[in-house]
Amino acid sequence: MTILLQRINLKNQLMPFLFALLLAGCSSLFGSSFTGVLKNDANANSEFYMNKIEQTPDLEDQQTYKLLAARVLVTENKTAQAEALLAELKDLKEEQLLDKSIIDAHISAVKGNNETAENQLKLINLGLLSPSQRSRYYEVAARIAENRNNPIDAVKARIQVDTFLTDTQRKQANNDRTWALLRSANKGAINNASAEGSAALGGWLALARAYNDNLNQPSQLSMALQNWKAAYPNHSAAYLFPTELQGLFNFQQTNLNQIALLLPLSGDAQLIGNTIKKGFDDAKGDSAVQVQVFDTMSASIDDILAQAKQQGISTVVGPLLKQNVDMILNNPSAVQGLNVLTLNSTAGARAIGQLCYYGLAPEDEAESAADRIWNEGIRNPLVIVPQSDLGQRTASAFNVRWQRLAATDANIKFYNQADDINFALQSGLSENAQALYIVATSEQLAEIKTVIDNAGTNLKLYASSRSNSPNNGPEYRLLMNGLQFSDIPFFKDIDSDQYKKVAAFTNGDYSLMRLYAMGSDAWLLINQFNELRQVPGFSITGLTGKLSAGPNCNIERDMTWFQYQNGEIGILSN
Repeated sequence: MTILLQRINLKNQLMPFLFALLLAGCSSLFGSSFTGVLKNDANANSEFYMNKIEQTPDLEDQQTYKLLAARVLVTENKTAQAEALLAELKDLKEEQLLDKSIIDAHISAVKGNNETAENQLKLINLGLLSPSQRSRYYEVAARIAENRNNPIDAVKARIQVDTFLTDTQRKQANNDRTWALLRSANKGAINNASAEGSAALGGWLALARAYNDNLNQPSQLSMALQNWKAAYPNHSAAYLFPTELQGLFNFQQTNLNQIALLLPLSGDAQLIGNTIKKGFDDAKGDSAVQVQVFDTMSASIDDILAQAKQQGISTVVGPLLKQNVDMILNNPSAVQGLNVLTLNSTAGARAIGQLCYYGLAPEDEAESAADRIWNEGIRNPLVIVPQSDLGQRTASAFNVRWQRLAATDANIKFYNQADDINFALQSGLSENAQALYIVATSEQLAEIKTVIDNAGTNLKLYASSRSNSPNNGPEYRLLMNGLQFSDIPFFKDIDSDQYKKVAAFTNGDYSLMRLYAMGSDAWLLINQFNELRQVPGFSITGLTGKLSAGPNCNIERDMTWFQYQNGEIGILSN
């Protein structure tokens, strides 16, 4: 294995050098230029080609380098730079014009100009394209289908891409992208799709169905994938299996005997710790799994973890306080050999083997808000958040998700007091905005809503759970008419016995009720720990949301959306 890795690394190190030698020798192959290199893959980065433009005196060669640079710039998400380079081109040879036409279509597709991109592809003579160029042609076709939310057509295009790829790394990447399309597709679309006589498409659809049918039974899923490989031995994915699924062949179901529960059960955080523990204990119910509770206020995290190991405990839930999570991050050897579900996350959270992060993070609400706003057709929201750690985390998460959705930064405004927002609104900051996403207390939100109403602006309003308080009475609900806000799904059924029980235990304090729900879900998560970590797409429906493992095994929560309607609170379809 080490020798193989060394060879791969050596290949990666030598690639730019060998590519430079290839280009240097092209003049002898193609006369005074190497325009024919456009028929091949571009293996260097854009900086390499940009430097070559400056170093090359021949105009035709310069323009070939500009085409190569533009091609790579698009894949590096530097579309504007690519367009600027293409605008400099003139008097191109036929081979150059042909390659430029693929790049033009790619840029149109990246910008979401689907009809333009499609028409540009139709003008290209496929018979003149090399295998490398054909793979790029179908890459564009796949992007257009993705833009139109048509994953099956995108998969068909990627099957075409695969037939023209010879490089194993690119074929693996294409298979991974094909699988990502299938996993994100509606199950009904997968089940109703026809293979249309294509063995390749039939194999992909069968793989997706095997995955979907067994997702909630991971031990059966592993066997289903093995059976698929046996049924489709010649399929591209059989020998270059999607990377995301490779770990499932060695899947082992979660099997718990003892759990160490690490919570602050004394001092200032005692109420918080006890509330989470109550939720955890109630969810545990009559389970035979033994739970050893440790008070993180009375001993250091390192000592507690060492003690847990001495007692033969291999599964840990907690700690809760950020400084204790940071201690683990600074000393990951302390959790070596343990399965750990922390009850908080920090800015420095990173991937650590056998460790996942769970908590009521503001990032979850920000991402959910970005998705909802985008899905409701809004393209220019104004995000208003407090000048604090909460605000910074919310703004960052919203912006990252918005960049992915809209390929542009979100418009974000920070405030110290509600008056800052009022001034911003009155000064015309929201003039071009279609909607506001506001993170504020209920009192601050009432002030903001009043200003908006008085200004007569037609803005859709969205808010986080921070404004949802049990103190919000009938007048407040009427004032907020039309506003949507996110919160945990536990608040959907206020007439349930469980809700009434928790409300009584917490005196109706929503903050404590959320913590209780978090404790309850921590029990669900730790009992499905291997499934969450190893099975892509595996999710659990809990009191705090639909839970799944994201990057670095951060547990992500799909939020529930509510809306004030004529003095009442309605539940919106998600």
